Amino acid sequence: MIMKYAIYICLTILIISCQSTEQDLEFAPPTLTGNVDFSELVTRQAGSSIEKIYELGSSSGLQKFEIFQNGELLESENYDDAITASYIFSFIVPTNVDNGTILEFDFILTDNEGRQISEQLRLLVDVTFTAVPAVVKNTSVIKIRGQLNEDYTLEASNKYLVDSILSVSTNSILTIEAGTEVYFKTYDNDSNKEAKVSRLIITQGSKLIAIGTAEAPILFTSDKLLLDEEPSITDWGGVVLLGKAPTNQGVVPEGEFLYGGNEPDDNSGILRYIRSEYAGKNNNTDLNDAHAFKFFGVGSGTQIDHVQVYKNRNVAFRVKGGRVNMKYMSAIGHGGYGLWAGDGWQGNGQFWVFQTDIQATQNPNFWNIARSIEMRNDGGNFLLEPRTTFTISNVTCIGNGNGSTTDFGTRRGVRFRQGAVGVFQNAIITEFPNDGSRVEDLAPEELGDTMIFDNVRSFNNFLSNFNDDAEFFDNDPAYNVSSDPVSGISLTNFVGSETSTFNPVSLGSFFTSAPYIGAVESVANDWTSEGNWFKNLDGTIR
Repeated sequence: MIMKYAIYICLTILIISCQSTEQDLEFAPPTLTGNVDFSELVTRQAGSSIEKIYELGSSSGLQKFEIFQNGELLESENYDDAITASYIFSFIVPTNVDNGTILEFDFILTDNEGRQISEQLRLLVDVTFTAVPAVVKNTSVIKIRGQLNEDYTLEASNKYLVDSILSVSTNSILTIEAGTEVYFKTYDNDSNKEAKVSRLIITQGSKLIAIGTAEAPILFTSDKLLLDEEPSITDWGGVVLLGKAPTNQGVVPEGEFLYGGNEPDDNSGILRYIRSEYAGKNNNTDLNDAHAFKFFGVGSGTQIDHVQVYKNRNVAFRVKGGRVNMKYMSAIGHGGYGLWAGDGWQGNGQFWVFQTDIQATQNPNFWNIARSIEMRNDGGNFLLEPRTTFTISNVTCIGNGNGSTTDFGTRRGVRFRQGAVGVFQNAIITEFPNDGSRVEDLAPEELGDTMIFDNVRSFNNFLSNFNDDAEFFDNDPAYNVSSDPVSGISLTNFVGSETSTFNPVSLGSFFTSAPYIGAVESVANDWTSEGNWFKNLDGTIR
């Protein structure tokens, strides 16, 4: 009898314990996050767009996501017990909405237990783009800012001052005439102030038509030149092109805008004979991504050639995904990387010059790994598609010096990593205080197949070629990788070449005949000395 009651008591305790455990296993509430904070009142012009990528989550499963505009259902998406999902909200303000109107949007996520999470967006319809005459010291300018949702032209007869952000949206075209000077307002980097930056952003579907000439280049530069102050490499935030071409990260937010898509031949415009100076804003809220140029998801329909970055803090040309091709490019006095491409960029490049005198030991510390050229695919999956695949010829990279008695830092020449593959031909790599080149993260069978590193002169670097992958090409005479110097090439001179058995015209119609190693063949054939568009490292015009 006693045993019978003991068993009964144990079973009762076990049942109560199980019930208590079941009550404790409650699913976490649903989550709703986005790429940009719209908690404050947002202003948009009639005809312009607003976009946000939402990340939805619920451990009990998602049921539906609803968007209401002024109380009326605008969009709805049902889910079949998915735990996570992404939702891209894109809204174009109707052109017939009066200025002063406030549109209210409610975003409501419901999970399978009927629990909800919501957020609201309040959008004021009003003029956002302004163009106002002003005087900076003794110079007349037109001060421009805001979001353009119509075609607009910057004329060479005027000087322009971009005051904070100028964005071009809703399939609009910003045209900049040859010879136009565009200045960008600088802001203090006081740690007690909100981060501010001036930059030009061309959003998806819109275009920048900026066609200068060798004699009348287009200039993007610091407003300190108007103020008779000394400009610095951290003065403004650069030029951003956001396209619809594929990336291996999908559609990606860039601030409050998006890039990436399924249009490989997307057209973001024409950039030709442009010089950008002193871009690469630095402040205490981490605007390290404020590069001189960002080409994110930019398609092959975009034309980019004869573009120079002069004296910038961070990356001169940052490329993420896309299919854009680039020719006659240079970064002179770049602080971080000269050109950094990844996220599935698949494009061509020819006639690239990178030269810097900035020591890589300066703060912040990431400059210690700065390179003239960096190619990556994806750090988490080296084989992620679309895979970064480049075709590049005729390059000259000159570092900040290599000496035994002076600490020149750890700047490197070129590096191909994290699954990036392609063709790299006819290159000079010299004067780097660390390794001249690295080829890494590839399966052995890809070397000499999907990855070609050929006709390269890597000399007067602390190390010539580093790691086993690079040494594969260095040790096989068939690839013509040599440490022999090229006559005339030095810390201060990038003009000069050596004859090559490889002519890049075999790579496709994009390429110009150039059977020589280096970016600039000779004084007699020097594309950097045309007109007055190109600046030397010492600041003089070539």
